[in-house]
Amino acid sequence: MYKMILFTISLLTISACSEKAHTNVYSCGNQEMATIISHDAESATLQYINKDYQLTRQRSASGVKFNSEEVLFWTKENEAVLIIDGDKVHCIIE
Repeated sequence: MYKMILFTISLLTISACSEKAHTNVYSCGNQEMATIISHDAESATLQYINKDYQLTRQRSASGVKFNSEEVLFWTKENEAVLIIDGDKVHCIIE
């Protein structure tokens, strides 16, 4: 029994450590760079114009959509739409 518990704990630890952040860099229409760092399946950080935004993944019929109260970042293939405080910017992956 002890070996089974130890094995299960080890397996869970390895699984947690194997999940890595995934980073994509986009060039946006206003000549700024947007970096999206997906921490896991549910959260990401958007780095844009010297500011970090903590985002949560939302359901989407297509693409990947993250948002917060002030930001929407929606990607599909190699393009993204970034909306911050109502200002919409088109971005393309680098």
